[in-house]
Amino acid sequence: MKSLARQPFVQLLLAALGPAALVGVAAGTIAGWHYLDAGFPLLLLDAVRRALAWTLAGAAVYVALYALGRRLAARLSTPWSVALSAAVAAAPFVTLAGYRLNRARAVRPSEILEPYALVPNLLLLAGCFAAYTAVAAALLALARKPRTPPAWVPAAAAAALVTLQAGVSWAFRQDAGGERPDVIVLLVDALRADHLGCYGYGRDTSPAIDALARDGVVFRQAISQSTFTKTSIASLFTGRYPYRHGVYWGSRRTTDDTRTADLLGESETTIAEVLRDHGYLTAAWVQNSHLRPVMGFGQGFTDYRDQQGSIRRIHRRVLPWLHGPGRRYGFFAYLHYIDLHDPYRPEPPYDTLFGTHADVYRGVDFRRWGAFLAAVRDGEKTLTEAEVEQLRALYDGQLRAIDDEIGRLLDRLRDAGLYDDALIVLTSDHGDAFMEHGFISHSAAPYEELVRVPLVVKLPGQRHAGTVVESQVRLVDVMPTILAATGIAADVDLDGCDLMPWIAAGGRPGSAAAECTYAVIEIAEDDGPPALAVRTERFKYIHRPQGRDELYDLAADPGERQDLAAALDEETAPLRDLAQGLAARRAGADSMALDEKLLRELRALGYVDD
Repeated sequence: MKSLARQPFVQLLLAALGPAALVGVAAGTIAGWHYLDAGFPLLLLDAVRRALAWTLAGAAVYVALYALGRRLAARLSTPWSVALSAAVAAAPFVTLAGYRLNRARAVRPSEILEPYALVPNLLLLAGCFAAYTAVAAALLALARKPRTPPAWVPAAAAAALVTLQAGVSWAFRQDAGGERPDVIVLLVDALRADHLGCYGYGRDTSPAIDALARDGVVFRQAISQSTFTKTSIASLFTGRYPYRHGVYWGSRRTTDDTRTADLLGESETTIAEVLRDHGYLTAAWVQNSHLRPVMGFGQGFTDYRDQQGSIRRIHRRVLPWLHGPGRRYGFFAYLHYIDLHDPYRPEPPYDTLFGTHADVYRGVDFRRWGAFLAAVRDGEKTLTEAEVEQLRALYDGQLRAIDDEIGRLLDRLRDAGLYDDALIVLTSDHGDAFMEHGFISHSAAPYEELVRVPLVVKLPGQRHAGTVVESQVRLVDVMPTILAATGIAADVDLDGCDLMPWIAAGGRPGSAAAECTYAVIEIAEDDGPPALAVRTERFKYIHRPQGRDELYDLAADPGERQDLAAALDEETAPLRDLAQGLAARRAGADSMALDEKLLRELRALGYVDD
């Protein structure tokens, strides 16, 4: 045994385990300290466990690569064998660090030499070189004078990892109990309600969502509070209308030619804050550049992970969390998928699942997608019927790919025993247009193709399964409904209404307050004051402070073709007065300057066209 311990590889490995353990404990403590403040001490230990496992495994891999490098360098008879071997061993770790850095900053390989990408990468390389120099010096010292570290050092590192692994695993297997259900919100960005089977669509785009709808309640007239993600999610998170929270702009040019973005203010109370304050572990996995934590959307979340990538990547991160913290604590999980956002480019076989009709993307520079959208909106680019149908087919193919992933997630929830007792909400922030009113995509006027979104609520134990509510509801109603379903009475100023009475009645209850019978929708248009629409189940009045107002009878004209604003009567004139009055009460929001990185991301999504 002693002779084995004197082997160079074993000596190096034993020497590396002690420092690696210290680094792992320190890194895990730093990464997980916020759990202690939030009242989840077990998650601090789990963060230490995971960091310790990674650093010990990394040390073993590094020593193995270094030993291999030494053997190869010895054959070359180079005097720089230690330095060269240390560099070879460090290369995979430097590459991984660079990949993680550039992914977090949304830097494509073709952009690596741009100043905004080059500078952070050079700083990373400088840091890695400093660390490499220190490690190489230590290895050189060991090579000159081999020394076996005390046996207790690696033994302590291994014992700490085994103890933490066993202790945390045992604790996570224990049922946290409690009467309140876990809450899961699945938000599919840009999902139109009328492209789902449970809303009557003819194509087989959504078998998993349809199955969830059969286990839950379907609201057939759910209205978003904006046709723009940032404004809509601000209303979803706070249960308040845009004119109350004031979040309108994702990108707005100021007088000094900079671009700013609105922030969700700290004065607002989010659903995550309320649930956290009542003992829920709150976590979010988000992919949308408008919903960064620096913009205020991380308020109340114990963990808010943005820039999480595709739905597949999000689920790869969510599933281990569900089997760990999700089993130990009651949780609120928010998953925001952006895969359906235009431009629609599904992978095979989904790209041709619903047919091939035209090469609609021929000649399009996707880096300037906003310019293409603007050209279509302004009539400079004309789309043929075949091209519009191709967009629909690609959209539906991408939707089916998302639905398949959601189906896998729901299956895993069932396997983990989390599905039946959970409150699951599936919805969207807005829809997308296919030339119904002369434009594609969204962030335009508040027409029906953009404001009608799916809302499916699966209650614990599948209560009220199969119920369909035809009455109009709003995204601002989601927060008070979740609070009611979890039994939480919070002193929060909300515009939304608890929909549990709607569910019990299979429609609007007779005692519903008057303010629950109309929906308010707002969207900032063309750098001017936002348009504000008031929608009832029959009428929609659109008020534009710097433009022409519109009025539509949705019962007689669901496609909104006949503008009746010039013929107001005693039934519709109050809608005009209400719209104008609410617009006059509009609140402002704080803002932040957008850096080049965020501008690039927004440009790729079509929100910036210059």
